[in-house]
Amino acid sequence: MTRVFRSFEEARRSFEMYARLDPELRALWDDCVRAGPPSLSRAESDDLDDPYDTDAFLVDPLADIGWCAEDFFLEQVKPLLVELVGAHRSTGPAELQTVEAYLATYRALLDWALARSCACCAERAAA
Repeated sequence: MTRVFRSFEEARRSFEMYARLDPELRALWDDCVRAGPPSLSRAESDDLDDPYDTDAFLVDPLADIGWCAEDFFLEQVKPLLVELVGAHRSTGPAELQTVEAYLATYRALLDWALARSCACCAERAAA
């Protein structure tokens, strides 16, 4: 799918127009900007301390956890977005209850705010 906005600035302006109507939306933007894989637990990182256990040049310990930026978006951000913007928003303002508002905020978050720091998203972007 092609991007709805031509630039980061255009996406941010559109998003801010809706965020002024409901400031809770800004937290979703911040979540997308900060998106990243969870840290390894202490037990998992202890396993990596033995230099004979793995080859540091061949193994990326974070690559094996299966974290994906788009999955994060769909599981963590989208459920909140659906409550704040679009047809499922239970109260006004009316400008936030439209399909146009939902699509604009969705595309701004997914296409421009989301930090795609996972290998799978980088591969899709390069293709």
